[in-house]
Amino acid sequence: MSNVTFKFSAGTIDAGTLKTRMEDNITALLTEINRAGNNGIPLNLTTISMEPEAKVRLNALWDEAAHFVCDNQTNISKCLNDFQGYQIRAIPITMKPVDSSYDQSINRELTISLNKSGVITGVRPAWELQEDISKIMLSPNGVTDVRQRREILKWVEDFRCYYNERNLKALNQIYSDDALIITGSVVIQRKSYGDTGVRLDQKVKYTLQSKEQYINNLSRIFKNNRRINVEFDHISVVRHGAKPNIYGVTLHQKWHTSSYSDEGWLFLIWDFSDPEKPQIHVRTWQPGQVVAKDGVFTLDDFFIP
Repeated sequence: MSNVTFKFSAGTIDAGTLKTRMEDNITALLTEINRAGNNGIPLNLTTISMEPEAKVRLNALWDEAAHFVCDNQTNISKCLNDFQGYQIRAIPITMKPVDSSYDQSINRELTISLNKSGVITGVRPAWELQEDISKIMLSPNGVTDVRQRREILKWVEDFRCYYNERNLKALNQIYSDDALIITGSVVIQRKSYGDTGVRLDQKVKYTLQSKEQYINNLSRIFKNNRRINVEFDHISVVRHGAKPNIYGVTLHQKWHTSSYSDEGWLFLIWDFSDPEKPQIHVRTWQPGQVVAKDGVFTLDDFFIP
């Protein structure tokens, strides 16, 4: 059965034309997802009330990663307020990979964002680890910080999708012009000692890139690899003590391309001074053995004017 319906949970949004418009819009989207997913064909989003960029991104996700279908014929979800408008979460979906390169969970959940007029602005598979989500939302700083943390979760989900979609435009926008990009790597040096002994020493080499250099390198990676798959887990979020709009976000990252794979830890300094256009000022990557020995970067390692 391809047709599905969507309704907001009672009491989470006032009744009225906006509520009805959003429910009808989400119903149309989920029905189209099921039609295309069940038949293994491209999406037809021409009649869906979505921002053009959101259509481009959903089509890219559909083409690059996996098709999916909505599991439930009837879907009911809370209406969550965010800074740009509204958000719904926890719509069960089943992934239908386009090829054998997909290595994530088959059973996922879908998150949909809408602006204040009810137009869909983003569609993305949600964060997989529910324990990570629970930790993020445990805030000691009140209701405002809880909303900010939910916003961070949404943007981190988008941030991951930008790589999988090869969306250089979005990545260029989300990094500030003066962003600091630091990548750590382990260099193994072979040293002799005594008459016969050989020792392998490990040293960490950090490489600093400007935003321009980083985006140019990404462009080459996107062009030269048939497959890009980025996964995040084990997220933690820390709010800056003196600057309430600044957050440090730590993530474990798995990076897979057609020619290269690695695992490591990302640390991002995220600025939500403009909640509609948050920006990343610092991005660091460290391999696991470095983090195990020296720890991951934190907000304390950087001067924030």
